[in-house]
Amino acid sequence: MWKFLVKNQSIEILEREVLADHQIRYVQFKFTFDGDWKKFHKVVQFSQCDEVYSIVLGIDGTSCYLPSELHVGAVKMSVFGYDAASDTTVRATTVPVTLNIRASGFEGDDDIPIPPTPDLYTQLLQKIAEIQVGVNGKDGLSAYEIAKENGFVGTVSEWLESLKGADGLPGKDGIDNKNGRDGVDGQNGTNGKDGRDGIDGQNGIDGKTVELRVYNNELQYRWLDSVGHDVSMWTHLFLLTNLNGKSAYEVAVENGFTGSEEEWLQSITPDLSPYITRVEVLKIVEDKILSSTPDLSPYVTRVETQKLVEWKFQAVENDLTSLENTVNSEIQAVKDSVEPVVSQAHWHHNLTLLNSLTSAKIAKWDKISGVETELQQFRDSTQYDQQNQNDAILNLENRITILESQIASGNNAVTLFSASSDIFDLHDKNILLLLNNGTYSLISFVEQYPEFCSKNTEYMLNYSFDVLG
Repeated sequence: MWKFLVKNQSIEILEREVLADHQIRYVQFKFTFDGDWKKFHKVVQFSQCDEVYSIVLGIDGTSCYLPSELHVGAVKMSVFGYDAASDTTVRATTVPVTLNIRASGFEGDDDIPIPPTPDLYTQLLQKIAEIQVGVNGKDGLSAYEIAKENGFVGTVSEWLESLKGADGLPGKDGIDNKNGRDGVDGQNGTNGKDGRDGIDGQNGIDGKTVELRVYNNELQYRWLDSVGHDVSMWTHLFLLTNLNGKSAYEVAVENGFTGSEEEWLQSITPDLSPYITRVEVLKIVEDKILSSTPDLSPYVTRVETQKLVEWKFQAVENDLTSLENTVNSEIQAVKDSVEPVVSQAHWHHNLTLLNSLTSAKIAKWDKISGVETELQQFRDSTQYDQQNQNDAILNLENRITILESQIASGNNAVTLFSASSDIFDLHDKNILLLLNNGTYSLISFVEQYPEFCSKNTEYMLNYSFDVLG
């Protein structure tokens, strides 16, 4: 048996068992309703694929059987109900729960047909018929009561009098001086017509669902299409004043319960003490996360890596600035020495200066003129190294973020990367190695130390070989 607690808009499973297919009226579902649900007219609904099966519980019903048509797979179960005492339409629904039906070992020739689950409209008509014929000890309507419902006004005696036929015709007078024959008795009047039977309900409309409401102390219904729009007018079912059902407590007493109504309410309240609480679950998860957090103290932090790169870059910038100042000074000195020569090249007194222009000086000037080009190339190279460092930092930050998210989820296994023969294409710029103050890409390091990463080790990064100690 499965047991459920229906509270507000949720269904809580209190007891469960394995569900197998091919069962017929065997698996029973028992519901305990809390709060406002007790006064609702309730329906349990099962849905699988495109099929929907509804089972009417009514107001006092608390149990039903799993529909026999359900097969192996997932099944959604929900409960909805209507407030029979409200002047306006009040419908309560629940979030569905998922049931998993497994395959049984049954193999038969289907000589026992599976009884179909009646549709919702048919079940409602059955409920009405049970009420009218006196199910569970309730008397059906008498002929007099039916006559009143069909417009008769008067007492029971007046109604019985109305059933008598008309008087017969008077007999003819006899002839004088002769004994006349007794007059013929008039014919009995015809019996009054019986009250009309209840009108049969309409056949259900394919592809439609029914909605119920209570209005002016009567239960009414109307049809809805597949998207919930009404497609018919509200139609009378029966008066609620004709319902004199017993309370659930009274039914329990009739079935052997001894005790007060308060004691009975206590007896149906589920004991939740064996179940773990939400606070205890959160405490277990928190302890698990704290116990699985790795020690990252041996590793360099993001801030430290950023500061190291900034410091290195600043040192290079300072060296470049110093070199640039030196070169500019030498260039200016050469310009200052050459300018008088150019301006006085046609005069005789600049002969001494011209004679001082040796091949060594010219070579030095040529070398200085190339310094600016080399300086620009050095700047480009430095910016390229800086970009590589930034990319490496960004990659490290992404991996730390992944590591933190996995720690938060309680997953101890952290995959930094995985690779095969394409490791050099995928990770050459992602993996940098520092050895003796030198920085190597993956390819350049493996070229010098092939035993670090090769096909022989299935491209596993080997940190135990001699170079790394």
